[in-house]
Amino acid sequence: MKFLHIIFLLIFFMSCQSKDVKIPVNDNPGIHEVWDNSPIYILMQVDGQDTIADVKLGQTVSTTKWLVAADRRLSLKQLRPALDKVLKKRHKKSIHSDGKGRLYLSYLDSVQQKVSFVEASNLKLMPEYFTSKSYFKQYKQADKDFDKIHLKVFSKQFVLNDSVNWPGNLSKQDLSNHIKLWSKEQNLRHPKLYLNFDEALSYNRFLDLYTFFKNDSLSMIQLSPKIFIFTP
Repeated sequence: MKFLHIIFLLIFFMSCQSKDVKIPVNDNPGIHEVWDNSPIYILMQVDGQDTIADVKLGQTVSTTKWLVAADRRLSLKQLRPALDKVLKKRHKKSIHSDGKGRLYLSYLDSVQQKVSFVEASNLKLMPEYFTSKSYFKQYKQADKDFDKIHLKVFSKQFVLNDSVNWPGNLSKQDLSNHIKLWSKEQNLRHPKLYLNFDEALSYNRFLDLYTFFKNDSLSMIQLSPKIFIFTP
């Protein structure tokens, strides 16, 4: 059975290549085995002078786990409509599912050179006109039991709670360490991290950070499934 699963992963990776999907590459460890699944491809297509993300959901089976292979070259602005479409269908209840189906985002683990997956079943793309800080300013009762940490990700800098800036080339581990230290200095009791991404960033950059923070416990800091993609 394990041999058959390895064969499936090879077919999945080859399918990505044949469909011209350049899946993200990062050095985060991930899940290597996901049984009983339906692959979904989000392709990068050029329509006139516009680059768009194209996704087709006709082959998905609601009772299976969904594996999403999205092109790493897409910007988050380009990717968002297609990924939002996938997430909404995954969360939709039907006679065959309870709306709690599992969903995974695929990438290539550059360390082990394996197709890997990070679970994103609870991922929720928030309205594009919000950052996490502006969202909770308007919806004060949302996640009210947590001390909120707002991290904005730009190409050249990280901004924490609109007050602390770090260079964009900071390593993921150093970024994590800085957030932990800041959280302790602020004496936060129930910290929760909210990721905010500049819409101009690539999907590759997004998945690298999202996968890292999913894997990294950040001590007692929770990672929110709410993702904010904003226009600077």
